Amino acid sequence: MNLEAKKNWLIGSGIVFMLLNTLSIAFEFYWTPALPALAIVALLALLKLDVLIIILVGLVPISINIEDVVFGMGISLPDEPLIIGIFLLVIYKFVIDGEYDFRVFKHPITIAILINLAWILLTSFTSMEKIVSFKFFLSRSWFITVFYFLAVVLFRKFEFIRYYLWAYIIPLGVVIIITLIKHSDDDFSQVTSFEVMSPFYIAHGIYAAAIAFFIPMLLLWVIFGFKLNLNFATVLISIFFLLLLTTGLIFSYTRAGWISLAAATLFGIALVLRLRLWHMGIVLGIVVALVMANFDDIFYQLYQNKQNSAEGFEKHLESVSNVRNDVSNLERVNRWAAAINMVKEKPVFGFGPGAYSFTYAPYQDPEFKTPITTAFGDQGHAHSEYLNPLAETGWIGMGTFLFLIVVVLYKGLRLVYHGRTFEIRIFSAGLLLGLITYLAHGLLNSYSEQDKIAVLFWGFIAMIAALDLYHQPEPEEGN
Repeated sequence: MNLEAKKNWLIGSGIVFMLLNTLSIAFEFYWTPALPALAIVALLALLKLDVLIIILVGLVPISINIEDVVFGMGISLPDEPLIIGIFLLVIYKFVIDGEYDFRVFKHPITIAILINLAWILLTSFTSMEKIVSFKFFLSRSWFITVFYFLAVVLFRKFEFIRYYLWAYIIPLGVVIIITLIKHSDDDFSQVTSFEVMSPFYIAHGIYAAAIAFFIPMLLLWVIFGFKLNLNFATVLISIFFLLLLTTGLIFSYTRAGWISLAAATLFGIALVLRLRLWHMGIVLGIVVALVMANFDDIFYQLYQNKQNSAEGFEKHLESVSNVRNDVSNLERVNRWAAAINMVKEKPVFGFGPGAYSFTYAPYQDPEFKTPITTAFGDQGHAHSEYLNPLAETGWIGMGTFLFLIVVVLYKGLRLVYHGRTFEIRIFSAGLLLGLITYLAHGLLNSYSEQDKIAVLFWGFIAMIAALDLYHQPEPEEGN
């Protein structure tokens, strides 16, 4: 930022400061105690935006969600106001200063993101719940702007990727330790595992999904630490956090989290075998075709499973396939069936981004209703990162999301197999495997609109794009 731009920022900040003071006096809301923090944030935004991003990432795991602050809307503090502020700052830099590296917009991953975002905007206009949909679009926009568009140019410095990862891992580790201590008071009971991580994570599914993102990368750092020129202390710290995060995931009692690591293991084997994306696509297509062809027999076998979610890891894992009397599984099937019924009625534009929770009630199939099914349909989303956009934005909307995933996997695999350095190949593998944990988890849950997961989902994608854009080619002079 040049001297003239900095002067404009200082003048603008002074004007905003005076306006806020005027409003606080008018409404008798005195925010003087927050001035030092606001001043530090403003200075960091002006002079050290990269440091501010690292602080933001570190705040996300320990932020607390507050429900119904105003007009029925909640907020996550302290991270969400900071995300919105940085979002506005980045927009300013895009439009007015023109300081952004616009080569990012030409990257295939960026193009895929913008196609998906454009369809979300279009379907917001056709939505059954327009206010909800535009709020959804705005929320998705600031997550993408901060954790993808801003992060990707900061990742031009390779070290910043490490800083970003550790900025989340360390406070997450603190949350896990607090959670395990609280959980130990109940002898690590499964019953208390669902909410024991609150107030930091509102549900064990989000908590487990966040943990699973990092286990593959930490494992690779432990295995290849010295070949990556990590010092002995860093390797020891990586071992400590690997064991801590694994313990946290185990005692989260999140079946989807455990399955996500199994999926990452299979994908890791595919990487070792150097399978191409089209090879994996063929295998996946054959598996899906076999499942569809034998669906009745498979469903019958699943129906014979009477194991409910219960104490004990083996029984709890066995209950994953119980679609006979496990209420959690049955309700999930109910939500999936409702999403499919919804897309049958609105196959092109869907019901609108974020609108599933407000519109799915009439589309529930009586055959799949459960004791926890509500006639008003006020219990959340479709429990699927794929069926949710299908119901809300139609086949095209889900298609644009899948297209994004395919592009990310394609670019990531090229980096793993043809990375210019060993470090790039290992980091790319860790990032891909981390994303795979969430993509597998997304079969059973949908958390990408939560700040705890958005910072990781879009951040990992930004890292892959940055490795491809800035670190894979021969570096330009001055980079």
